[in-house]
Amino acid sequence: MGSEHFQNDVILGLRSRALAFPEVLEGDSCVKRSFKVRKKGFLYLGENAKGYNIMVKLGPSKEEAQALASARPKSWSVGKGGWASLKFGPDEIPPEGLLERWMEESYRLQAPKTLVATLEPPR
Repeated sequence: MGSEHFQNDVILGLRSRALAFPEVLEGDSCVKRSFKVRKKGFLYLGENAKGYNIMVKLGPSKEEAQALASARPKSWSVGKGGWASLKFGPDEIPPEGLLERWMEESYRLQAPKTLVATLEPPR
């Protein structure tokens, strides 16, 4: 199960970007696709008829995510450990660049420092 599992352009774009990071493996995690770097998950993607959902680990952006989640309490949440769970309707478009930025932050938090050092500085 790979890209053929997804139909949503947002999900397909995130999947493509996630796989471009060093040493990322794609797999299954319950009903979601998981993206891991050296066995540590940093991105989880799901899609069904009701829409799509994303889960990332946040550090510096955790407060920003909590503020945004307060406006969407039924579809967004941020746990104490920094994991943000975001649900969108099938045709809903997230704010420009937000998910890509949060996904990169999640990768940087979960990847070993040696791999993070090979990346360009965050945008």
